[in-house]
Amino acid sequence: MQQQNLPITCPSCEHIITENFCSHCGEKKVDHHDFLVKHFLEETIEGLTHFDNKFFRSSKLLITRPGLLTKYYFEGRRMRFMKPLQLFIVCNIIFFFLLGKTNVFARPFYNYKNFAPFTYFGTRQIIAAKAQTEEQVTKLAAIFDERIITQSKAFLIFFIPFFSLFFSLLFLKKNKYFTEHLVFATHYFSFLLMYYIVFRYLVELPFSYFSNSGFNAAFDLISSLGSLLLLSIYFMLAVKRFYNISNVKSIASGILVAVIFTIGMAAYRMFLFYKIMYSIHS
Repeated sequence: MQQQNLPITCPSCEHIITENFCSHCGEKKVDHHDFLVKHFLEETIEGLTHFDNKFFRSSKLLITRPGLLTKYYFEGRRMRFMKPLQLFIVCNIIFFFLLGKTNVFARPFYNYKNFAPFTYFGTRQIIAAKAQTEEQVTKLAAIFDERIITQSKAFLIFFIPFFSLFFSLLFLKKNKYFTEHLVFATHYFSFLLMYYIVFRYLVELPFSYFSNSGFNAAFDLISSLGSLLLLSIYFMLAVKRFYNISNVKSIASGILVAVIFTIGMAAYRMFLFYKIMYSIHS
């Protein structure tokens, strides 16, 4: 055990520690209190509470004041909030934990086999080439549905750099660093994950319960358009605050992003279909 009043060499950066914390890297000097069970419990509770406070504070600001969390980040107001990628990862974990096998970013085998616009891209022909009998189709569907849930999680993060590049081109005259667009996109997709959690529990599940039906094409279309409208409005407010643009430009950019997001989502779903189908051996 180290005596509190003696200078020691920092175990992390090897600078001399003369106070309780290293002035070079911030490492804390170890003392006898660190070896007590009481200290371990206090530190654990403090860490969890600190994490919760940061997450809820960040989430509240992200939801109620679009674009402000990103603005605060580049103003240097960071201590009270979660880091952008950390927030996205936490939202991602909560999203897939609460939604289970329901994934708004992917679609089940049944949809690819029976509904447009998927069937416009030859999904029926690819399925027919893989499975000829009803039994083979059932087996193929089970494998596909299991894989698409897992793989749609893994590739979702690639939306962020794609949209960051799009934002950097869209707001080229603002002369911002690519990192600024990257953080803005990360915060936007964190909000998007939160939105779909709320949408699932307040809209989809109540509709399924009261309608007592499975897939409903009309509801799927209306809810998709409604979600796209709300996400576009949020985006308009966020870009207006962060990029400091006019109302007209924010509305125009919101419409453009809605179109790009729709195309990107369709392409993402088709990418997952082709990737999974060609990885399944007949």
